[in-house]
Amino acid sequence: MTVAYPPPPVGYSAPRFRPASASSAETLVFVALILQVIGGVILFGAILYLFGYAAYHPFPFAWVALIAAAIVGGVALLFLYLAYEYSYRRIQRGEYQEAQAPTLVLGILSLFLGVIPGILYLVGYVKLGDAIREQQTPPPYYGPGSGFAVPPSPSSPQVACRGCGRVSFVGQFPYCPYCGQKSGN
Repeated sequence: MTVAYPPPPVGYSAPRFRPASASSAETLVFVALILQVIGGVILFGAILYLFGYAAYHPFPFAWVALIAAAIVGGVALLFLYLAYEYSYRRIQRGEYQEAQAPTLVLGILSLFLGVIPGILYLVGYVKLGDAIREQQTPPPYYGPGSGFAVPPSPSSPQVACRGCGRVSFVGQFPYCPYCGQKSGN
């Protein structure tokens, strides 16, 4: 007895396999972003302090210091945007291959701006490589009995469970893995 299921509705996408390394990479990049935000807030506070100091205690070339501080603050904000958009968002969407190069570049540049976020980006880059390899490797198939088995071909006969109606290959499970009833004809 075989059971046919209707095709999925239009626009339906099957759940994607999310490797464990991808979750680790996402967490590492997120923590690096948080540390960069903290650094940006500290930098912005220093800019405000310098601006206030220059306003009440003018010194020669105060405008040069203010312009330099504003440029550094703008670069920090730009860096945060690029890290979020090209690394973190791509990891969230499952685009690990596309997020790998920006994460490496951000890691190298962050080593000059802040050592800890740079290290976290570089470890995230390594984890993205692991996630790509995990995604390309099919998940293991656990057959009847102990150990691994070769999955049956799609042309193998299938049987539907009498209890829950789930379909499995003949001889794949001695008992239905969903409802526990004994498999059989």
